[in-house]
Amino acid sequence: TMFNYIHKVLILMIMLFPVSLPAAELKDVVDNLQQRYEKIKDYQADFSQEAVLKLGQTTEKAFGKIYVKKPDMMRWDYDKPRRQQIIINKSEIIIYVPDEKQVMKDRVPQGSVNMTSFITNIARIREDFNIVFYQNKKEPNSGRYFLELTPKKEGMNITKAVIEVSEKDFLIQKLSITDLQGNITNVSFSDIKIDAGIKDSLFAFKIPKGVEVIER
Repeated sequence: TMFNYIHKVLILMIMLFPVSLPAAELKDVVDNLQQRYEKIKDYQADFSQEAVLKLGQTTEKAFGKIYVKKPDMMRWDYDKPRRQQIIINKSEIIIYVPDEKQVMKDRVPQGSVNMTSFITNIARIREDFNIVFYQNKKEPNSGRYFLELTPKKEGMNITKAVIEVSEKDFLIQKLSITDLQGNITNVSFSDIKIDAGIKDSLFAFKIPKGVEVIER
């Protein structure tokens, strides 16, 4: 089902978010990216998500908002194609699908590289990944740097990640993850707001009455 597929994509992410400057040094780009995200306390944005399966099938696009607060809280609010909430609060994952009256509770795998740590602890990017400019992307006037990341160690459940970084403010505009099966998940971010003062209560979840709870 789509519910199970989105859960799988989430776990995948957890097991893991220029006027052209051709002479830009990779080290400088990564340094600026790192410094930008080290200063961020909280982050919110609109997102669009799609998956391209190994057989060439493309899933229906999903849209919504993402909220992140250091050190370990994240929330995805899906508006389309159906309502859904995914909340990560420290070590717990909660997935709520109102139309199915169902809540799934899970635990964040220990030692994983996830979207939260990717945004809030970007200093680990050099520890966890080999980084190069992505050579297959030919957009000299895109206003973005394209970086290809490959894991340095086993256990991340991904073979590659490509991030598109704004040349202007060094915020991540798009993240593409390729899993071990060859499926690609693309997440694009827009209307990004930094340090807007997100409250902890946004990441608290009270289970509604009459909702089935599945614990994994």
